[in-house]
Amino acid sequence: MILSALTPIFAIILLGFLISRTPISSQAVWSELERLTYYIFLPALLVLRLSASNFDLQDIGNISEAIGLALFLITVLVLVLRKLVSSDPASLSSIYQGSIRFNTYIGLACIDVLYGDRGLTTAALCLAIYIPLVNVLCVVSLTGGGEGGTKRISRIINSVATNPLVLACVTGIAISYTGFNIPSLAESVIEILSQPALPIGLLAVGAGIRFVSLGEQSWQLLVAAINKLAVFPGLALAACLLFETPNSIAVILLLLTALPAPPSAYILARQLGGNESLMANIITIQTVAAFFVIPVWIEFANRHL
Repeated sequence: MILSALTPIFAIILLGFLISRTPISSQAVWSELERLTYYIFLPALLVLRLSASNFDLQDIGNISEAIGLALFLITVLVLVLRKLVSSDPASLSSIYQGSIRFNTYIGLACIDVLYGDRGLTTAALCLAIYIPLVNVLCVVSLTGGGEGGTKRISRIINSVATNPLVLACVTGIAISYTGFNIPSLAESVIEILSQPALPIGLLAVGAGIRFVSLGEQSWQLLVAAINKLAVFPGLALAACLLFETPNSIAVILLLLTALPAPPSAYILARQLGGNESLMANIITIQTVAAFFVIPVWIEFANRHL
């Protein structure tokens, strides 16, 4: 049941991969489509869902404590195992990105299919907490040894303050909390802009899949895949059980933590000196494996949460 519901999502990803390998496609077109989705379509979807929701501020507290503990534990684990994983800081940072970052397009598409508008609203609340924390941790891991304190703090603040998804979540939460009514014309425009977010986002995910020469990366790829698709969701589940997180939130958090790393992780690795070839392979391996792993976690959550 769950696998059949999610199959169309991964079929669209595969379609994006196939189209991107044809003569009618170009890298420039896919880059611009992804930029449009990231800066306009997806923020419109998040604003629309959050602004129309009625949520309790306690929900934000529940999300923060569960995802905060899970991120802390996976960070400690990577640090403890760093000598076994890689002695190269660039590779270690890419493994760490691959252990905690998540593909928003795949996640929201899965949640939309399985849990509908209510699930999307809960997911948007989770993103408002999850995205800033992950951005801060990834920038710190990539600049830990190469930048001074002031410059690093500046990068961290910039990564959060200019993230369109964070801004969209904050805007949507503010509109909902204050009771402001979006004018009907503006709401109609936002509704139309939100509609391409998930299909184009999924096609772009497929177009972004690339295999770089594996070389000696097999062990590192295995560690990143296990961390992201097994260990991190397990830690999130344990945190939700520890804090007695409401089931409606726990299920969404579990799904989000089980998602593969996004293409933007490759861009960040390239910009800040990470191992970009390793990051590209991590994204590809995790995206392929996610088709088999995500239904398992969802089934587990539905049975035990």
